[in-house]
Amino acid sequence: MPDLVITNATVWTSPDDEPLPDHAVVVHAGVVERVVPTAALDGAVADLPVWDAVGRVVTAGFWNCHVHLSEPVWRGAGRAPVARLQAALDDMLLSRGFTTAVDLASNSRDTLPLVARIASGELAGPTILSATEAIRPARGLPFYTREEVPWFLWWALPTPWTAAGARRVARRQLRKGARVIKLFTGSYVERDRIKPMGIPHARAAVEVAHEHGVLVFAHTSNREGLQVALDAGVDVIAHVPDETDGTEPLLREAANRGVWLVPTLLMFAETVTTSPAYLDPIDDALRVFRDAGGRVLFGTDVGYLQEYAIDGELAALERCGLDGPAVLRALTTEPAAAFGRPDEGTVAPGMRADLTVLETRASVVRPGDLGRVAAVVKDGRVVLTR
Repeated sequence: MPDLVITNATVWTSPDDEPLPDHAVVVHAGVVERVVPTAALDGAVADLPVWDAVGRVVTAGFWNCHVHLSEPVWRGAGRAPVARLQAALDDMLLSRGFTTAVDLASNSRDTLPLVARIASGELAGPTILSATEAIRPARGLPFYTREEVPWFLWWALPTPWTAAGARRVARRQLRKGARVIKLFTGSYVERDRIKPMGIPHARAAVEVAHEHGVLVFAHTSNREGLQVALDAGVDVIAHVPDETDGTEPLLREAANRGVWLVPTLLMFAETVTTSPAYLDPIDDALRVFRDAGGRVLFGTDVGYLQEYAIDGELAALERCGLDGPAVLRALTTEPAAAFGRPDEGTVAPGMRADLTVLETRASVVRPGDLGRVAAVVKDGRVVLTR
C-alpha cells in the first residue's frame, strides 16, 4: 500500500477535540502513523507522496448507515465493467465523503459480488456492510416493494411465518454474507396500514444475529413496531418512526438502553410530504430521543431516495439541534462504536487511514460544511478528488 503525507491541513482528529490548523497526517501501510504540525515534518517523509490540503479540514472517513444498492446500475454487479461500477460508487458514496456504507437491504445477487470486488481491490470502495434481503412479517411486504418487485419474485423475499422460520432465515442470511440483519418490525403493507412483526419472530432473528456478533436494524414505522423492536432487543432503529403517536416513552427507553437511531429525515420530506403537520412531529421525536441521551448514526436512505447529495439531511439534522460536532459524531465515532471498530472514527496514530477532506477551511465547522467534500482517502490512498 502506498504511503502518503497530507500537509497543510486543518485536522479535526475527533468531534470532541478542536481542529488542529497547519497540521500533517502521515500514513504508512494504510494506517495513520503521525499527526504533527506540518512545520515539524522531518526528512523521513521526504520521499513519500504528498497531498497538500491547502488548509482544508480533514476528518475520519464518513459512514452512511442507511443505503440501498437497488438501482438499475447495480444489476449484474458481478460481471459489470469496473468503470461503470466505480463511477456509480463515486457518485453515490465516495464523492459524499463516505468510506463505509451500510446497505440495509438489496438484492444479494448483485450486492454481494459488488462487496467482493471492493474487498479484492478491483474497486476503490467504499467498504460496504450488507444486510442482503430484509426480513419482513408474514404477508408483510411493504407496498412499495410490491410495486417495484415482480410478483413472481416475491417468494425470494424473507417473510417467515414462525419464530423457527425467522431463525432459519437469519442464519441463511449470515451464511451467504450478511454483515447486518434488517427487520421490518413495522411494515407499511398499505399506504395507511402498518403490519407489525411478531415479537417471537423478531426476537429469534435478533438472537441469531447476536450469537454471530452482528447488529440488527429495525424499520419500526409506529409505536407498535417500535415496541416489537425493543422487546426483541434490536441494536439500531433504522428511521425515526413517522407515525409518532405514543412513541415518546419508547424513544426514551431506546435511548436509555443504548439503542442507536438513524433519523433519515430528508427521506420523509422527499417521499411523503413537506407538510409541517407531518414533519414537525418527526423532528420532535428525534429531539425526544436525543434529549434522553440517545445516540445517532448518520444515514440517508439513498438508493431508495434518489437524491445523492447529503445537504438536505444535514440541514434537517441542524434544524433538530445537531451542531457540527454532533453530526460529525454521527458520521464517524458513533458508527465506529456501534460496529465495534476501535481502529476507526478518529484521526490518530494507529487508526485506519480512511479520511474525508472537506472543502471548508473554517475553524468552526457547521453541519452544512460536512456536505462539501474535496477528497477521500481510503486505506491510505487518495481515491477521489473534486
